[in-house]
Amino acid sequence: MNCFRLFFIAIFCSLSLLATAQVPSDLSSVKASQISDAQLQQYLNQAKASGLSPDQLEAEFLRRGLPAAEMTELKLRIQQLNGNSAESTETPLETPSKNTKRTAPQTKPLELESPESLKKRSRIFGAELFSNTNLSFEPDLRMATPKNYVIGPEDELILNVYGVNLSQQRLNVSPEGTVSVKYAGVINVNGLTIEAATALLRTRLAKYYPGLASGATKLQLTLGNIRSIRVTLIGAINRPGTYTLPSLASLFNALYMSGGPAENGSFRNIELIRANKIIQRADLYDFLVKGDLSANLRLEEGDVIRVPFANLLITLNGELNRPGIFELHENENLKDAIGFAGGFKSKAFRGRITGSRFTDFEKQVLDVSGAALQNFKPQNGDEFFIDSVVNRYQNRVVISGAVFKPGAYALEAGMTLKTLINKAQGLKEDVFASRALLVRTRPDLSKEYIAIDLKPLMSGTESGLVLQKEDSLQVASIFDLKDTATVTINGAVRKPGSFRYEEGLSLKSLILKAEGYADNATGMGIEISRRKRDVQVNKAGSDIVELIRIDGDKELSGTATDIVLKPYDIVTVKEDPFYKKQISVKISGEVLLPAVYTLQSREERLSSLINRAGGLLYTANISGAKLIRKKKEVIDSSEIKRLFQSVVKDTTKTRVAVSGKNTTDVAIDLNYILKHPGSADDITLEEGDELMIPRINNTVSVNGEVFRPVDVMYENGRTMNDYISDAGGVTQTGAKGKAFVIYSNGRSAKISHPLGLFRSYPKIEPGAQIFVPQKPKKEGLDVAKAGILVSVLTALITAISVIKR
Repeated sequence: MNCFRLFFIAIFCSLSLLATAQVPSDLSSVKASQISDAQLQQYLNQAKASGLSPDQLEAEFLRRGLPAAEMTELKLRIQQLNGNSAESTETPLETPSKNTKRTAPQTKPLELESPESLKKRSRIFGAELFSNTNLSFEPDLRMATPKNYVIGPEDELILNVYGVNLSQQRLNVSPEGTVSVKYAGVINVNGLTIEAATALLRTRLAKYYPGLASGATKLQLTLGNIRSIRVTLIGAINRPGTYTLPSLASLFNALYMSGGPAENGSFRNIELIRANKIIQRADLYDFLVKGDLSANLRLEEGDVIRVPFANLLITLNGELNRPGIFELHENENLKDAIGFAGGFKSKAFRGRITGSRFTDFEKQVLDVSGAALQNFKPQNGDEFFIDSVVNRYQNRVVISGAVFKPGAYALEAGMTLKTLINKAQGLKEDVFASRALLVRTRPDLSKEYIAIDLKPLMSGTESGLVLQKEDSLQVASIFDLKDTATVTINGAVRKPGSFRYEEGLSLKSLILKAEGYADNATGMGIEISRRKRDVQVNKAGSDIVELIRIDGDKELSGTATDIVLKPYDIVTVKEDPFYKKQISVKISGEVLLPAVYTLQSREERLSSLINRAGGLLYTANISGAKLIRKKKEVIDSSEIKRLFQSVVKDTTKTRVAVSGKNTTDVAIDLNYILKHPGSADDITLEEGDELMIPRINNTVSVNGEVFRPVDVMYENGRTMNDYISDAGGVTQTGAKGKAFVIYSNGRSAKISHPLGLFRSYPKIEPGAQIFVPQKPKKEGLDVAKAGILVSVLTALITAISVIKR
C-alpha cells in the first residue's frame, strides 16, 4: 500500500516537473518503459514537497487516460527502487495518512498548449473548460470549515474549548459515525452538519464546563483531516466511472476529473442525483457566459452525476467573436446562440445569415434575415455562416491630384464639385485649371469620363456638377503634363550628375549644385553641349549638338564668364593637365624597409623601388618574387559567370583562381631585373601595385590526384617524378601526363614533348607546387552520332561501288 501511494506521489511530481515541457492532456499512449529509473528516483526524491492525496492523483491520471497496465508496471518498478524503504529508519518519503490533509494545493507552472493540440481542440463551446490543465476546479482546502459540511466516517474533528477553561481534542469519526469526547463519552455525529454537531457538543459538555452557559467559555468545532468520498459519473461523458474525491469536492471538480461531457454530451442539463432524486440540474453555460457558480454544489458520499446526450446542437461559423458548436434549449432562438458566440464582429454582415439543414433525405438551404433572428428556432444539426460586409462604400467620393488634402470624403445630399474641392482644402498653386477629369461609375459598373473646366469653380461663378456615389475627381498639376527638364554636369566637380532644370539656372549655379570644383579642376575650356532643334538630318556630317566653350577661372563669385543654361544641357568641366595625383605602391616581405612608397615619376620601375626600400635581405627568395596589380577592367556578365562555374568543375583550378578577384598576379624574373635595371623586364609601376618578396622556402608541395599530398624538402637534382613518388604516386583517376608546376613567383610550367618523342619535365625549384589533375571523364556512346556515322559510311561504300561499275 505504501508503494502504491509513493507511486501516485511520484507521478504528481512528474507532472510538476514536466509542466514546462508541455505535458499532453492525453496520456493514453504513454509507455512505462519510456521513463528511466533515474527519472523515477528523481520523482520520488521530490515527492516530499507534495501534499496532494494519492486518490486525487489517481483520478488525475484516470482523467488523462493513463492505461491501468502501464500504472501497474510503474508500481512494480517503484517497489524495486524502494524495496528496503520499509526497513530503513529514514525513508525518502513520508507515508500519507489515510485521510487527506487540509494543506494548500501545489501551484503548477503555466502550461502552454502546442500548435498540434490547438488544432485538435474541440469546437464544442465549453469543451476547453475540461481540456485546460490550468483550470481543475480543485477544492480550496484552506477555506474555513463550512457550517453546512456534513460529517461522516473517517473525518477528523478538532474540538477547542477556550476562555475560562482551556482544552483541545482531536476527534476521529469512526466507521459507525461516532466520536469519543473527553468527559462526554461516545457521541454519534454521523450525518450532522458542523453547526449541528457544535450545538450537540456544547449541550453535552455544559455540565463539565460551566462557563459555556454564561459565555465565559467558548467552544469551537472545526475540520482537521477530511475524508474521501466516492461519486459516480455516467452518461455521455468522456471517462465515466467511480471517482474518489475529497469530501470538499464540488460538481465541477468531478466533471473535470472525468474529462467533461463527450462531443455529443449535454453541457446544459447535467443532473446531480442524491438518494435517487435529482437535486440539481446544472447549466455550464451560466458559468461560461455569466460566471455563475451557483450550480457548483458540494458533493456527498454516493452521489451520482449523469450527463445526458445533447438534443439540439448547432454550428456557427464566420464573423463571430467565438465561432463553434453550441447547445440550445428548445425555447431558445438563433439570436440567443449568437449571444453565446460572443456576438458579431465589427465587419460582420448583419442583414442576412445563410445556413444549411439536414432533412430526412437531403440538405436544405437556410436564409434568415437580420430582423428574424429572434423568432427563428434552429434544429439539431443546423449550420450557419455569418459573412462579412460587402467591400463597397455607400457614400464615398474621391479627389486626387493637385489639392492640399486628397483622399476619400463622405457624399452629402446635393454635394457639388465646389464643395468637394473645399473639403480638400482647395486647389494647389500648380493646378492645371483648364481641364480636370471626373470618373463616374454607372449603375452597370461601367465608367464614364467627364471633362471639367476648373476656372469657373475657381472664380466662384459656378459650383459644378452634383456628385454621385463613387465619383472620382482627378485634378492635374502643370508639372504632370510636361517632362521634367534636367541638366547634367560631368568631369572635375565634387558631385557630378543630373540636376533638375529651373528657370534662370546658370553655369556657376549648376557648379554650386555639384558642390563646387574638384581639386584637380581647371576653369579653362568648359564645354556646354546643347540640343539643336534644327538638325539637318539629310546632310551628312551635320552637327547634332551646339558646343559652347567657356574659358574662365575657378572663381564662382564672378559673372563675367557665367552663362544661363537651357534644359538638357550637358556641362563638362575639364581637369588640369598639369595637376597629377600621387601614385602609391607597396613593397612587402624580405626587404630592409617594407612600406608604402610614392613614385617620383610615372616611369619609375621595380629596380628603383627596391633600391628605395634598402635592398633585399639575405633571406629573400628572389625567384619567388611577384607583383600584384589591380585589374583595370572587371567583366561581370552571365557568360563569364558560366565560364567560372565550368572552371570550378576543373580540378586543375583552385577556389581562389575562380573567385571574383579584383587583382591579378604578374609573374616577374626579379633576378634578371636586378642584373639589368631599366630593361624591358623591369616593369613600370602603376597605382596600387604591391611587390611581394617572400622568404626562402626549401620545400616542394605535391597536391592533386596523388595518394598522399605532402610537402617535401627540396633537394637539388631531384625531378618531378621523384617528388610525385614521395607523395605515394598518382591515383587511378590522376592524369600524370598533365601534371604541372607552379613556381613561387606565379609562373607555371607543364610537361613538354620535344619532337613528339620524349617527355621533358619542368625544373623543380624551392617553393614550387606540383599539381596532378584529374583525368577527364569519358563520355558514353552517343547513339545519334553513331547512327550518323554508320549512315555516312554506308553512303560512301555505295558511292565507291557505283564508281567501280
